[in-house]
Amino acid sequence: MKQKVFIFILGLIALNFILHSNVFASKEKDKNSIPNLQIGVISDVHIGDEREKNLFKRALNDYKNVAPNLKVLAVVGDITNNGLESQYDEFMHLLNKTLDPKVERVISIGNHEYYERGVFKESKVTDKELSDRFVKKTGMPALYYDKWIEGYHFIALGGEESMISDMANGDTPIISETQYRWLKKVLEVHDKDNKPIFIFLHQPIYNTVYGSCESGELKDGKLMEILKEYPQSILFSGHSHYILNHPKSIYEDGFTMVNTSSIAYTCSEKGEEDSKYSQGLLLNIYGDRVEIRSREFTNNTWINTHIIKNK
Repeated sequence: MKQKVFIFILGLIALNFILHSNVFASKEKDKNSIPNLQIGVISDVHIGDEREKNLFKRALNDYKNVAPNLKVLAVVGDITNNGLESQYDEFMHLLNKTLDPKVERVISIGNHEYYERGVFKESKVTDKELSDRFVKKTGMPALYYDKWIEGYHFIALGGEESMISDMANGDTPIISETQYRWLKKVLEVHDKDNKPIFIFLHQPIYNTVYGSCESGELKDGKLMEILKEYPQSILFSGHSHYILNHPKSIYEDGFTMVNTSSIAYTCSEKGEEDSKYSQGLLLNIYGDRVEIRSREFTNNTWINTHIIKNK
């Protein structure tokens, strides 16, 4: 009799252990399947004509459908086609009208934000006036800045001069030593952690991601050197308009670099523009990884998925 009772008690203990193990496993599964944060990343909206406005609205509405818990939207430059005040006003109107105001905005400047004098030859506007316009119209803290959102670090970088100051600049982002020193300083907090750092610069580093061997890329080597000290860095860039279907859309060299394609239109290696595509990214951030999902907004489909493990 005592033996039967003992066996019965052992059975209860074993059952209790199994039940608690299943609950723990379920919690672990939930923790690994529900992202801590969702981030939308787009670039090259080029607000100018009705077509670009409609594509922008379409992308924003698609994010609302596929990521109702979206916390951040990053727009990586060329938000306007010519940097005109009216184009900024239209961009911000569409953004604020379509996107939930609770979604944080991280917006960086692109080369097209310096293009007013290319449209109006009589314009005497300076680079400083155009960069100040970007800050004023978008409501961002500065031309380059950082934000902490839900415990994650977001850093926006930006070119400070254009062909207005020197024709030799072309579309290359001119980043001052002051901006680089600032970047080094704000990165110091990550010396002892491996949480991903999200960094945004419109133009890619030369000869890295797909489409970064065309024109206007960053070639000074300084940003590459700085970010290699922080392998958890993920640098997002647009500018090329190259599609996200290519495997080199994500590139690793000491840290991760990601092409963001374009909302307005895409380009091919032959230099041909294609208006039938409009693409962007959705990031799902977990405790141990970043999931990058490429999205085609014209037909609301996923293109591919990449996983970046914490480093």
